[in-house]
Amino acid sequence: MPFGLTNAPATFCTLMNRLFHSYLDQFVVVYLDDIVVYSDNMEDHVEHLCKVFKILLDNELYVKREKCSFAQPIVRFLGHTISHGKIQMDSDKIAAINNWEAPTKVPELRSFLGLANYYRRFIFNYSAIAAPLTDLLKKDRAWNWSAACQATFERLKLAVTQEPVLALPDFSKLFEIHTDASDFAIAIKNARLHLRITTNVVTVPD
Repeated sequence: MPFGLTNAPATFCTLMNRLFHSYLDQFVVVYLDDIVVYSDNMEDHVEHLCKVFKILLDNELYVKREKCSFAQPIVRFLGHTISHGKIQMDSDKIAAINNWEAPTKVPELRSFLGLANYYRRFIFNYSAIAAPLTDLLKKDRAWNWSAACQATFERLKLAVTQEPVLALPDFSKLFEIHTDASDFAIAIKNARLHLRITTNVVTVPD
């Protein structure tokens, strides 16, 4: 497929989803030409890989050996680091946010919020925290980077750099439900209790 065509990414994405339709969300995740195969054990993993390779071979799609990794306990995928039952923000993205200079105009703020918003599920009460900044994006709103905006900017950076972890629920353990609401946001957090009085975030719908 030629590079640069307007519909090329969408067409290729449709093709990949159609080819792997039977295995999506069972043991395969596909994003364009990135394929992640996940399994509970090595025996299943080999079987799953064989099925994926057969589909690629049957449809004359090829992979480069040097771009492949197999039997990895930790995978970096779409800006996330994924391990057994856990997902967290990619360290490179965390560093990028941590080193971000305070915006001086709307396009710069929109760029920062675009990246921060991608990780909003890791930040409890994201909408409420980010409100002073998102207000600056409203139509006809004059640019005024106030002390409150700077404080919010630093608070979001801190929340991201604390590297929270999302985890699959373990129903054999106790949970805490945290809720919060305001005039412009509603949030709920399901946290799993640990013996060391720490919490592991499970879901953060905002």
